[in-house]
Amino acid sequence: MQSARCKVQGAGPLRFGIMAFASCVLTLALAATDSTAATDTAAVPDSLARNSTPAQPQLRIVSGGPVSVTAKLKQRKTSRPLTVGDQFELELVVRHHRNTKSSEPFIPNPGPFAAIDKKMVTRYAGDTIVDLHTIKMAAFATGELKLPPFVVAYPGDSEVLAAASDSIPVKVSSVLPKDMKDINDLKPQIQFPNLLPLWILLGLIGATILALVGYRLYRRYRRIRLYGAALPDPWDEALAALDAVPAKEWLGQGMVKRFYYTVSEILKRYLTRRFQFPAIDQTTTEIIRAMKQTKVQEREGFGDFFQRADMVKYAKYVPPRTDVDAVIDVARGLVKATTPQPEPVAATTEAPK
Repeated sequence: MQSARCKVQGAGPLRFGIMAFASCVLTLALAATDSTAATDTAAVPDSLARNSTPAQPQLRIVSGGPVSVTAKLKQRKTSRPLTVGDQFELELVVRHHRNTKSSEPFIPNPGPFAAIDKKMVTRYAGDTIVDLHTIKMAAFATGELKLPPFVVAYPGDSEVLAAASDSIPVKVSSVLPKDMKDINDLKPQIQFPNLLPLWILLGLIGATILALVGYRLYRRYRRIRLYGAALPDPWDEALAALDAVPAKEWLGQGMVKRFYYTVSEILKRYLTRRFQFPAIDQTTTEIIRAMKQTKVQEREGFGDFFQRADMVKYAKYVPPRTDVDAVIDVARGLVKATTPQPEPVAATTEAPK
């Protein structure tokens, strides 16, 4: 008898190993009974021989035979508990004589276990062959499980024998939290068309409108609080502001530019309120043009004053002391010259008696 070994190629799930095992065992059995089968077939009619199929031989697991199988779990690289779907490695060691035919190790009924990948290394120790199988597996159930024994079949004298490894306990934890009693039910379906984005957009528009209205009301309220009392007449306001300018103090400290700037701003505010054009935001050239258009009296006097003030403010011009002392009086004269005069009251004459 020639020495041969029956090997199942591939690294698919072990549940498909049964089919490979059946084919392998049939090959072993037919090889062991080659001559007998040939004689019996010749004695049977052709029609019966064509319709007959060989029955799958039964395995008898023995210990201490020429083939041995040992299995152990390899240590995991993490301390995290093994959960459903996690991979773990199993190490199988198959020993048999060089002339002994044997199948690949398989699990007849893998149950909740599945093989993901497999690697094999073959070593020789004299006439003994040592096959080292490293199998990646995963479990798809929880609890205290037991990995079924791995079986390696080989031919006996009149039957097919097998060697089996020990059953290995495997603890698989659940991925669900411990305090979780049940899985939440599905949420109700969203109505189509979904009007939620439209309502959100309308809400944002409404909030923007309310914010603008509130801001305008707040500005009006603030204006009422700041300027609750009626403003004085423009000429009275200007004369009071000119009287409040600390001319002696500023001129004594050499703040000539600040002095001219303050007086010119008082006159600009006066022109803005008195003749209803924005002099307070205009340059001297624009003020002169606006005064010509509105036919302001004393516009030449206002123009001369603003031009001298611009020289002091922007050209670093230092006017004579006499001109500086006369600034307040000149400004007061311009305001009084443009103050509306009361209408004269007609004198009543008594008829002679």
